Amino acid sequence: MTITTVFIDRDGTVGGDGHFKMIEDFKPYTGFDEAIRKLKKSKIAVYCLTNQTHINSGDIDYEKFKKSMVELGFDDVFVCPHIEFENCECRKPKSGLITQAHKKYNFSNESAIIIGDSYKSDMQLATKENILGIHVATGRKEVRNDYHLDNIIETKDVASACTWIVRNNC
Repeated sequence: MTITTVFIDRDGTVGGDGHFKMIEDFKPYTGFDEAIRKLKKSKIAVYCLTNQTHINSGDIDYEKFKKSMVELGFDDVFVCPHIEFENCECRKPKSGLITQAHKKYNFSNESAIIIGDSYKSDMQLATKENILGIHVATGRKEVRNDYHLDNIIETKDVASACTWIVRNNC
C-alpha cells in the first residue's frame, strides 16, 4: 500500500480529551510533533479533518483556528463548523470534508488514511469512504463493539499510528 494522504482529527486525537478546547488551551499529546514530521519526511500530505461547532457559535474564529492547525504542522485544514442538527453535508461521518479535499488535492481514497479517536464520526467516515481508519485510544472512550466497522486498525495514540503508517508505506 502506498500512502499519500493522512487526515487527522483534532480533539482527542492530536490532543485534549475528545471535546473542544480553545486554541490557547489546546496542547498536542507528547510525540505529536515528531509523528507529523515523520509523515512529512515520507512525503505524505497531512491534513486536519475536524468538526468544530464553536466556529459557527462565534466562540472561535475560523482563520485563527486554521492558522493554529497549520502552526502544528498540518498542510491544510478541513473543518465542519456546523452543529449536528444543521444537517450539512460536511459534518463527520458525512463525506463533505473528503469531497472538499478531493476538489483541492489529487489523491485516491485507497492511498489515504484517517486517524481519529471516534468510531461514531472518524471511523464511520473512513469505512464509508473506503479509507483505512486508524483508531487511537485517546480522547473519547467509545467501545468498538457498538460499531460494526471494517478496515480499522487500533493503536494507542497518534504517534504510534504515524509510526505504523511510515513502517507500512510501500
